[in-house]
Amino acid sequence: MSHRFSIKEIAHQAGLSTATIDRVINRRPGVRRQTANRVHAAIRELEAQEAQLAMSGRKLMIDLLVEAPQAFLDALQSALRQELPLIQTAIFRARSDLRARFPTEALVAGLERAGRLKSDGVILMAPDTAPIRAAVARLAASAVPVVTLATDMPGSARAGYAGLDNRLTGETAAWLMCRLIAGQTAPHILVTQRNDAFRGEAERAEGFRAAMARDRPDAAITLLVQGKAGADFATQVAERSHQSPPAGLYSIGGSNRALVQAFARHGLPRPAMIGHDLDPENRALLADEALDAVLYHELTDDIRHALQVFLSVHSQGAVPMPENGTPLRVMLPPMMAGPARSEA
Repeated sequence: MSHRFSIKEIAHQAGLSTATIDRVINRRPGVRRQTANRVHAAIRELEAQEAQLAMSGRKLMIDLLVEAPQAFLDALQSALRQELPLIQTAIFRARSDLRARFPTEALVAGLERAGRLKSDGVILMAPDTAPIRAAVARLAASAVPVVTLATDMPGSARAGYAGLDNRLTGETAAWLMCRLIAGQTAPHILVTQRNDAFRGEAERAEGFRAAMARDRPDAAITLLVQGKAGADFATQVAERSHQSPPAGLYSIGGSNRALVQAFARHGLPRPAMIGHDLDPENRALLADEALDAVLYHELTDDIRHALQVFLSVHSQGAVPMPENGTPLRVMLPPMMAGPARSEA
């Protein structure tokens, strides 16, 4: 049996005598199978511990390439500052390229740059497109692990995903919406997205529509995508609402204050509103009861998850690989939830 540990080390790990260890590793007779298995397991444990010790104090440089609204980018930077110093296994440093608008060519160039610089890992939040998938595959072939953040690229070469189960999140939003509009007949519901190229947003919309079709088949759902409309999008949503005022609005893409203000400017009653991400704007809207619920996940959980994926890859599995996804949380207005129930 090939190994790099002394008989004494293996005996201490297995809790057996050195004579027993000698018989097993030299394949001598007179040892029960269960005892031999115990010795083999002890050697595997020593190998894992050795790999973990080798990671201790190692400096790892990771890259973040993220397209998201500015409020999300601010929260992500805050999560990084909180979480990086807490990781004890290795020392992480980060290079960040965070943009509200990140063209595909620039994203691909950023991924290629991470490869040239021999990055130890990339956290990526980007549209699920063929050029970006190809760039992720090239990184994986160069032993640079990629973790997708908030919006996944299933079936790609990425090493892991840190974020919500987006379809389940949309179904949860539908469950909340059904309770917010209970008693209304044939309600009109708006769903707004920022970018339909982001798989995460599309999955939330799909989950919402499927659950509403099941639970409220009388509801009419209208999907509106911001795309390149920019600041005019909220006004366009309000203008389109004149013909059929919505009973509810599931705001996947954000800009919730602008949406609330646009409804007020056009003399329309504010619909029941469910938003995403617990940023300062949404906290303030909840406090003012201008927003009825916010679905969110802790970005510190996502950062910790991504770093554990990188550690698992670089330690060759000595650090366990986490399961994909992070927990969904719900925040309700204080008046509705009460102090002990405002987070779920």
